[in-house]
Amino acid sequence: MLRRRRPGRKRKTAFALTGISAAVVSALGFRRRRAKTGAAPDNKAIIRQLFEGTWAGDPDVTDRYVAPTYIGYEPSQESPIEGIDGFKAFIQRFRDSFSNTHVTIEEQIAEDDTVATRWTGRGTHTGEISGIAPTGKDVTITGVSISRIENGKLVEDHTTWDTLGLLVQLGAIPAIRTPEQQQEHFHEHEHEHEHEHEHQAY
Repeated sequence: MLRRRRPGRKRKTAFALTGISAAVVSALGFRRRRAKTGAAPDNKAIIRQLFEGTWAGDPDVTDRYVAPTYIGYEPSQESPIEGIDGFKAFIQRFRDSFSNTHVTIEEQIAEDDTVATRWTGRGTHTGEISGIAPTGKDVTITGVSISRIENGKLVEDHTTWDTLGLLVQLGAIPAIRTPEQQQEHFHEHEHEHEHEHEHQAY
């Protein structure tokens, strides 16, 4: 005698197969995500070594990690920085103006071939820069660089940093005052003019 299969068994089998398929798809997706995110720390390490090595005076780091086709955009430069030699010249220009240069990586975020780096730079103004004579002052600047990596080499980056803050620290331009500070400054000048008039009267 043939036994009739209960409809419930088919449904249970179908649910089981569906669950297995979902698990396989999920596992594959997880592996792909791991593969993508796994490459990011390498790119971050490249940028970190470039920042720390070049500003510490190691030119070999530039040769190792900067592509010949590199192009960089920087607010203190009138035109883009191009190639390995251009990258080295830019770094050296600042190292000639500031001794004891040191860059600290504060934070990095990586996605695919792009790395965003927030950094802090420090140094002592011991050489002329942009017509400003050495002041001997210690300066601290902050900035953000968005860098693109191809085949383990830096090919492009866009940097923004506090150029205004640097000029203020060097005394090239006055610091921006709050309304309260401006009012206080105004009263100080008023008192100075009053004293001048008193002396002239005598």
